[in-house]
Amino acid sequence: MVARTLDSTNSGVVWDKFHIYQGHRVNTPYIQIGTKRKNPPRLKLEKHPNAIKQALHYRELLESGQADSQGKLSRLCGTPRTTISAYLRLLGLDEEIRAEALNLSVEDERVARLTEPRLRHILGLQPAEQLRQFRALLDATEPHDASRRVR
Repeated sequence: MVARTLDSTNSGVVWDKFHIYQGHRVNTPYIQIGTKRKNPPRLKLEKHPNAIKQALHYRELLESGQADSQGKLSRLCGTPRTTISAYLRLLGLDEEIRAEALNLSVEDERVARLTEPRLRHILGLQPAEQLRQFRALLDATEPHDASRRVR
């Protein structure tokens, strides 16, 4: 490889395979030498209003081999890794709760109450207490009642 000088006829080319990039980031000039980054292909991700269905979809993508890890999945679908981890933790809920949540139709207004942050609060409880908290979450009539923990 032979280095060439940078002038108006060959701007951006230093070697045959490398490029030079110049610019400013927050009033700091920089020069970067290298190849252009290629954006990874994005997965078509279904967004479910039901947090349990979303968690199952993430697990399906991981088990099918479309992504090797949660980090890779987060890069492929543009979702933060911590969000994916939080949804996958919801699969630790009691089987009866997951079945009940999956049986709710999309048109059911109670599905909007089954958000990841609300379900996260009942994760660490015993199964009987999880079920009681889950039913209280579904039966809440006011929006602010659903976010309040029942004691």
